[in-house]
Amino acid sequence: MTLPRGLAADALLRPTAQSAPHPIRVITSVISRTVLGSMIGLLVWAHFPVLALGWTAGVVQSGSMRPALAPGDVVLYQPPQRDRTPAVGQIVLAQDPTRPSRLLTHRVHQVLPNGDLITKGDANSTADSTPVRPTALQGVARLRVPGIGLPVQLWRAERPVPATMMMLGLAILLALAALPLHPRNHSHNHSHSHSHSQNQNQNQDHSRYT
Repeated sequence: MTLPRGLAADALLRPTAQSAPHPIRVITSVISRTVLGSMIGLLVWAHFPVLALGWTAGVVQSGSMRPALAPGDVVLYQPPQRDRTPAVGQIVLAQDPTRPSRLLTHRVHQVLPNGDLITKGDANSTADSTPVRPTALQGVARLRVPGIGLPVQLWRAERPVPATMMMLGLAILLALAALPLHPRNHSHNHSHSHSHSQNQNQNQDHSRYT
């Protein structure tokens, strides 16, 4: 028993198994998805205490607290307890006494008898000159998420070019992660469609002459 010529050609063109993905495509997909997964995990970790516990999240803007905190780190602050003064060595968030419109993240260097705090940046050679009033405290640092706020820090520091480059890199990571492991075979689809059309024409010609 022999198959019609159109059906035989169509059977030969139909693939029996999907070809293996290219190693470079696999490596690129794994790396991009791993990086994106890590970033999403850090974002969830940074926002969970804010949503669940009412903590405050802030992006470190300067290097005055290096090496403990670096620009771009996100610090999570627990609301201060009004009946308890932060201890020496704790990192606090407070209104800057010299610039009340801005916030200050420094370590408690000394507690004065009246409850005021002398703060100091770890990278600074001297302590801050103006004490922080207890009423100016916004929070006590509890958690640090490294580097996740770097785009925000760069933008606030009026460095839009590095921030834009980081966003472009993120877009490239998203594009690479979305690439399918098995590329589509357009030439095979075209050949299969052409063979199917040719088979239909042959069937029409056969019915015309019988």
